[in-house]
Amino acid sequence: MSINLLNFKGVAFDLDDTLIDRKKAFDKLCLRFVNDFECFSNFSEQEALDYFWGLNSYNSFDINFGLTEIKKRFPNFDLNYQEFYDYYYKNMSEVIEPYDGVKEFLDKLIEKKLNFGIVTNGSHYQYEKINNTGLQDKYNFVIASEIFGHSKPKKEIYIETIRQLNLTLEDVENVLFIGDNPYTDIIGAQSIGMLTAWISMGREYPKNLDPPDYIIENYKELEI
Repeated sequence: MSINLLNFKGVAFDLDDTLIDRKKAFDKLCLRFVNDFECFSNFSEQEALDYFWGLNSYNSFDINFGLTEIKKRFPNFDLNYQEFYDYYYKNMSEVIEPYDGVKEFLDKLIEKKLNFGIVTNGSHYQYEKINNTGLQDKYNFVIASEIFGHSKPKKEIYIETIRQLNLTLEDVENVLFIGDNPYTDIIGAQSIGMLTAWISMGREYPKNLDPPDYIIENYKELEI
């Protein structure tokens, strides 16, 4: 399925696993864990990938849950919450890369004067990811949830997205939100009436949720 973005009054993109390759970055981070912390040193590469990926849920890593689970198995892992948070996001921002062709894709959106922005859960580290992947200045706005004060899927961040698009809630049915996480990106956008496009990455959409309007494999199915 292809979607022509010019058919919408506004478009909002998630960041991780939508425009930048979180999966590849997380694989690299798994190996950094092994190299940086003695308690993980007995892991083989595959064991490290299996263990740390097992702490993810729908392409999302919850710092508190991850740290709690790690300390259960490795009591001598001595980072506290803030230290682990900073380690995780600093390292992820260093190893993250954009998907092939994303820079050129965003340049085309700007050239066509598409009304769009990026809406992402996270802190200032999300801006570091954007800068480190060369995506700075390739958007009209960015909303990072921990700076804004509300995270996806809360309605507030989607209402702010409409405002940043210089639209009103009367336009919401002509706004498309594109993201990979059904439980944050899609549910949240649906809650205020946005159209939604789910990036499947080869997965099946959860059967217990209302389906998105569109399902695509990756951003390359978006046209302008």
